Amino acid sequence: MQEIKMPSAGQTTDEATIVAVNVKVGDTVKRGDILVEAETDKAVLPVESFAAGQVLDVLVKEGDEVTAGTVLAVVGKKNEAAGSRSNCASAPVASASSAAPASPGEPAVSRDEEYMPIIKGDLPVRTAAPAASPRDVCAHATAYPAMPNAKMLAKEKHVDLTTLIPANSRFIKRQDVLAAAANTPAAVDPKPASEYEVMSMTHMRSIIGRRMQESLRDIPAWKCMVSMDMTACIALRESYQEKKGIKLSYNDILAKAIAVASRKFSLVKARYEDNEVRIYHHTNIGIAVALDGALVVPVVREIDTKGLEQIAAEYKAQIEKARSGRLGPNDMGCGSITISNLGMYDVDQFVAIVNPPESCILAVGSIQTQPVWDGAAFQPVPKMTVTGSFDHRIIDGAYGAQFLRELKMLMENPALMMY
Repeated sequence: MQEIKMPSAGQTTDEATIVAVNVKVGDTVKRGDILVEAETDKAVLPVESFAAGQVLDVLVKEGDEVTAGTVLAVVGKKNEAAGSRSNCASAPVASASSAAPASPGEPAVSRDEEYMPIIKGDLPVRTAAPAASPRDVCAHATAYPAMPNAKMLAKEKHVDLTTLIPANSRFIKRQDVLAAAANTPAAVDPKPASEYEVMSMTHMRSIIGRRMQESLRDIPAWKCMVSMDMTACIALRESYQEKKGIKLSYNDILAKAIAVASRKFSLVKARYEDNEVRIYHHTNIGIAVALDGALVVPVVREIDTKGLEQIAAEYKAQIEKARSGRLGPNDMGCGSITISNLGMYDVDQFVAIVNPPESCILAVGSIQTQPVWDGAAFQPVPKMTVTGSFDHRIIDGAYGAQFLRELKMLMENPALMMY
């Protein structure tokens, strides 16, 4: 038998919520089949089977909270099914002597069961029930061992574990507790109908909120703002569209400028991890993408080695994956700096929260035409404001200001990026 476990969800979190279970006990699966889908703080992660055979057990259901390493399902050969699961209702009527263990120290549970909780001491000895039905035989047991998550849920739902008969006739799982809780009459709420509706918090929203709260609490962030003349970038973007049929975004150009500037200001490539500053050899830049009720940050790696066309193509592919829910752990959680652009919503300027463990985040506003004095007259100039939020443990004030000055110079003279 093979245990199918929850993989690591990436560098940001190992927590996830099961949103879909695609198989049931008895199904035949092959390698690569998607058994369950789990929602992390960034995306919905499909969990594939690495073994072929029959589904012998499914240990989770929709809504369950899991972490990396949690056993989700068991896949094996058909002839192993009997040893993996048993139905209490199908058990033969047993006498007192046959229901007891063979020896005082031997638990009345199959030895090949790999998901039993640790049980100290002997399991209770089952005695013969006065009734002859199989259900009565199982119901006469004094108590069954319970999985740790079942114990926690039972406490939360006020369910007495000693009254439960597990579906597998061996040990109590979350599904057993949920079934018992569903059969318990709900208390009548004497209060009048509420004047508001409560928005359910998805796992992704909860993790985003927790991480941003941790950022504000734990990171000594400081902010700095610079205004850029976008005349040359606008011309560059139009030239690519006209001459090569490539639609660049201002985020693509800004990412290239960040990568070039990071050659001189290497702390932009740093991350604060495990109480140390780690300066990476390449510039990995994330871009904030808004989804329905969520926010994800796909990353394009090693932008310092790529040209504008490749950068644009890779960001486009990452954004499409984000909007279709196909981002994997390797697509996120590996950046050192994030671009957050709200210019398309006519936002002039704003301040973004550092995405830990990155060194900084750049908040990009809209391009606004402003009057600029050229020494003889006011000229209309398209200006864009970029506000940097920096982790002060990595980047100090003067260093961050010099980085933004370099970035401004490159954006106003994009030809200097082509070296």
